[in-house]
Amino acid sequence: MLVLKVKFRRVTCKHLENIQFIIRLLIMLGYFILATVVIFIIVCLTLLIITTRFGHLKCESYECLIGKTAVVTGGSSGIGYQIVLSLASRGCKVIIIDRIVDESIKNSIVEETDNPNISLEYADLASFKSVRRVAQKLNKTEEKLDILINNAGIGLSKGELTEDGLQPTMQINYYSHFLLTHLLIDLLKKSGKGKIVFTSSLLSFVHMLLPSLSKQDNLDPPNWLDWLAYTNTKFLTIVASDIFAEKLKKFNITCNTYHPSVANTTIFSKSEKNLENILDWSFFQFLKFLVFVGAIHPKLACQPALLLSVSKEYEKVTGIFYGNFLPKLKPRGCGNKKFCKNIWEISENIVKLEPEEILQ
Repeated sequence: MLVLKVKFRRVTCKHLENIQFIIRLLIMLGYFILATVVIFIIVCLTLLIITTRFGHLKCESYECLIGKTAVVTGGSSGIGYQIVLSLASRGCKVIIIDRIVDESIKNSIVEETDNPNISLEYADLASFKSVRRVAQKLNKTEEKLDILINNAGIGLSKGELTEDGLQPTMQINYYSHFLLTHLLIDLLKKSGKGKIVFTSSLLSFVHMLLPSLSKQDNLDPPNWLDWLAYTNTKFLTIVASDIFAEKLKKFNITCNTYHPSVANTTIFSKSEKNLENILDWSFFQFLKFLVFVGAIHPKLACQPALLLSVSKEYEKVTGIFYGNFLPKLKPRGCGNKKFCKNIWEISENIVKLEPEEILQ
């Protein structure tokens, strides 16, 4: 009986030693992960501060835009509002397409720029019918369109699908602008020197779309990764812009995208009420922290859009992704022609382009 007890104690000691070793290993692994996260955050913050504080662009063009017409989506607030102010101050006729149609916004712009040629048109970018309705109206009322700035966007949407059966962030940020651009091509052709500018983001570099994508696949991220819809849309915007640039070159229409840096807007703070899981919450807390540390005023953030749409220096430049320290760099996948063609054809099917609306 005594021998059995001794053996039992020896086995227990060995088990304890193993458990202690595993615990130490887990603690070391925890420290390693924590250190990796801290280093990652420090690197991100350093790059953010360098690009926002010391590398922001400025449009120094004083080009007169009297006689020209511009359309700006999401022009009632944030970066879009600053774009509208800048265009209007140059004498441009500006049409704002937004869900917020408030006469006080128009009055504020007119008062600040002394330009009465400002109008607001209602469109819900979560509805293709609404997009078609506003495009149809513009095609009837406007003689030409010189500048189209696809700026509107949201950060995170709830799980409910739109009336078209699509993920809201995907439709508002990407599909509706893809459709709107197609529907306004004829007006841009009449300009003779049409300009299309898409607002993208540096977050396009962390998209989750794979080159193995086929024409039958969906571009939406998995439901449990809804926050990746935003990064996907910013990548898709660049892909679509590049193809628009190629197809419209013969009509003397340029198309470019830009990174506005980290702007102090409400695009992400408004999305907090839609957070439904810990991944979404963590992602947006991280974004809020980045905004707190390195955000710039929307007046500075909109400068690349103005350079691409106004400056003579970029009059013939097309098919670029432009921003702080990004004169040529594009996200992975942009150079894969088959991948990009599949994305374009999937987008055509999803927005249900009519045969006469398809760009050859």
